[in-house]
Amino acid sequence: MQVILMHFGCWQFIIQIKPEEPDEGATCKEMYDLQLRKDRCYTLIYTNISYNLKNMIAETTDGTVTWQILKDHFEPVTRVRVIQLLDEFFVTRYQEGDDIGIFLYRVKTAVRILQEASHKLDDLYILFQLITWLPQEFQSTVQQIYRWKEEDFTAVKIEAEIILETNRLQLMRQDLEKVEAVYLSSSTSRKKSRTVPNCTTSTPGDPGGKAE
Repeated sequence: MQVILMHFGCWQFIIQIKPEEPDEGATCKEMYDLQLRKDRCYTLIYTNISYNLKNMIAETTDGTVTWQILKDHFEPVTRVRVIQLLDEFFVTRYQEGDDIGIFLYRVKTAVRILQEASHKLDDLYILFQLITWLPQEFQSTVQQIYRWKEEDFTAVKIEAEIILETNRLQLMRQDLEKVEAVYLSSSTSRKKSRTVPNCTTSTPGDPGGKAE
């Protein structure tokens, strides 16, 4: 649904990036276009939800209000809901073989969902999830991060450092693979170039090769 709204340029009304009312002095065309997009926002939501949900939004034609009604219905901000989200956040850990970028995205997504549920996490908990479960090869970087100044110890800077270290390790692995490939190629070439004599010299006229 969100993708559909973004495709038709209606998502800005949902997240209220732009004011719902036209600017003072707007032309008739600008006011008409704004109203048209607001109407489109509502109709897109209305036509893409289940029939049994349409009654919930029947008393409004405002896209922003409609979205909030549906959001409150499916994502109730209750203590139980927040506890469930906290549990999901703390079990978001790096698993062996995972892509580091995807792991970081999962942590940030869990944080965002908690914020949308009106629960702001302390930065220390976010940092804990970001660096505690990293693979062993990141431990030297983690120890360096622990020694940072307090003002540098932020989620944004730690994420950037993890990405930087990920790229460095990837380049090291690529260089090592190239060295190994060159070594194997050279070793194979040397083996092919070796020849082992396996014959005897015969004296002319003596088929057995014995000299008289």
